[in-house]
Order: sequence, then C-alpha cells, then structure tokens
Amino acid sequence: MDNKYDLRKIKWRSRRGMRELDALCDRYLENHFESAPDSEKELYLSLLEMQDPELYSLLMHRAEYPSPEIKALVLKMNPDVLDTLSE
Repeated sequence: MDNKYDLRKIKWRSRRGMRELDALCDRYLENHFESAPDSEKELYLSLLEMQDPELYSLLMHRAEYPSPEIKALVLKMNPDVLDTLSE
C-alpha cells in the first residue's frame, strides 16, 4: 500500500539542504502534519515543489502569499513571522 502521506517519505522530501528551511519543515512535520486535514497536507506537499529561494522568501514573509490557505500554512510553519507582520 502506497500512502501519499507516509511521514518517512515526506520527511525525506522535506530535506532542503538549507538549515533554516530544514528547521521550519521539521518543526511543522513534528507538530502539525499528522493531525492536519488532507487539504493542508496537499498544500504542504505543493510547497515542497518550490525552489529553495522561492520557498525561503515565502516562509520569511518576503514574498506575496499566493492564497489565504498558503498564508495560514506559512504562519503555522513559521509562527515567528507573526512578529514581522505586526511591525
């Protein structure tokens, strides 16, 4: 049985080679992924398709969010971004 939400496989796909991205992805996977609805899991998997600089810009609030759902996921992945949003 091939489960597209197999956490081991997703952890491997989440390895970015950029320490900051790895830390944010790991934190999200450990704290939120398994309990997330399938729609959020799909959003997370779509983020993994992005190039590292593009994903980094998004997670650091240096790029426009393509949708409110992506913004909510980014805020879950990097709650520290909330500090920059309120400044």
